[in-house]
Amino acid sequence: MTAGVVTVGGKKYAVGLYWEVSDGANATKVARQAAMQPGATADFYCVRAGNNKGRAAQFGLGETKLGHAWNMPTAAATLANRQPGSWAGVFVVSEGVWFVEVRDDLIAPEGDVLFADEAEAMTRLQEASARGGLERIYAPPSWAIPGAESSSLPSLLSGKADVRLRPVKLPKKVVMGAVAVAVGLVALLGVTVIVMNLQEAARQEEEARLAQQRAEDFRRQAEERARREEEERQRLLQQQAMQMPTYQRVWEQAPTPLSWIRACRDAMDKVQYQPVGWTLSSLTCSGKQVQAVWNRKAGEVAGVPEHAQINDNMQSASATFELTELKARGPQQLWPGEAVNRYILRNDWTASFAYMPDEVPPALPNGQKVPPPPWVKRSIQWTVQLSPWTLQGPLVDLSGLVLDSLTWSESGSWAIKGVLYEQRK
Repeated sequence: MTAGVVTVGGKKYAVGLYWEVSDGANATKVARQAAMQPGATADFYCVRAGNNKGRAAQFGLGETKLGHAWNMPTAAATLANRQPGSWAGVFVVSEGVWFVEVRDDLIAPEGDVLFADEAEAMTRLQEASARGGLERIYAPPSWAIPGAESSSLPSLLSGKADVRLRPVKLPKKVVMGAVAVAVGLVALLGVTVIVMNLQEAARQEEEARLAQQRAEDFRRQAEERARREEEERQRLLQQQAMQMPTYQRVWEQAPTPLSWIRACRDAMDKVQYQPVGWTLSSLTCSGKQVQAVWNRKAGEVAGVPEHAQINDNMQSASATFELTELKARGPQQLWPGEAVNRYILRNDWTASFAYMPDEVPPALPNGQKVPPPPWVKRSIQWTVQLSPWTLQGPLVDLSGLVLDSLTWSESGSWAIKGVLYEQRK
């Protein structure tokens, strides 16, 4: 993560606040109490008023060290007031990549984060999407996330900023100045302060009412716009489905890499590694079965390895062991190639990679050109000394990884081969 200020449309906004729902009627009082608890580091707070639709008030806490300042507008609250409902988005700004998550019209506690690394922001967005319940997703067009919108952040934040930061404690200079003036103007200042407080309270109440009205109007407009967009999207999808072939998302029909390796291990446990008079020369797991091959030891008596068939010259034997039935991994969003490259470099994954040719597209009538599938493939060859079923790393982290074979060598090493699917640019 990086600092807590972004610039949008020439205006600076505070980001990176920690958000909580107010559990009291006076949200301002609750926010100040939270900011002044022992160990708290907050220097500023802001309050996002509730509404008559049942949304509770919530507050955010900010810090000077993040660049936050008195009266600075807060981006998450401003955007949440304009975009009600449940949604998440990532927006690229000059200071980094900003992630925001809103659930049931409330900013998530850790749903306001500015990242320096685009891959980290993508991971946070994928985690939010995986939890479900989102009505909309905003993402950069280059990520090619299905169903995601790529609205401009300046257009979403246009207009008056709704919620601004207030200091938890007044600055020392302000306090000392007020004390000096109060010595000579106590009575007048007291009356002035009372009037100003009443005016400020009335102004804030009116702003809250107007903000609530704007939010309600925007919600109705957004629902209508979303309905029209969905109808148009469904129409286009039906039209495309009639014209274009459907590429099979192979990785979604395959089991996860770790579950497949563990199924291979369970089948290999049935193999006799050192039967009398025989040497295990080959052990491979491929597809849905394990194949074992033994060679005779010269000059030794021998039996028949369990479950094995002996060849005609009595010098070798083989056996096949079926894997248990594994379920498909189901829907899984592919990573862009740039994100895959960063993962390989950062984790020092010492495998061999090579891009593979695209699948041959089917022919269409009238000479129509068929677009390539929305993904590309890399072949992967990886040799490890450890038992492969103890591995984690890419077998767990990477989407779109399908393993083809697992082969044991007499030296004790294991060769893993597979295919990695990733988003096409």
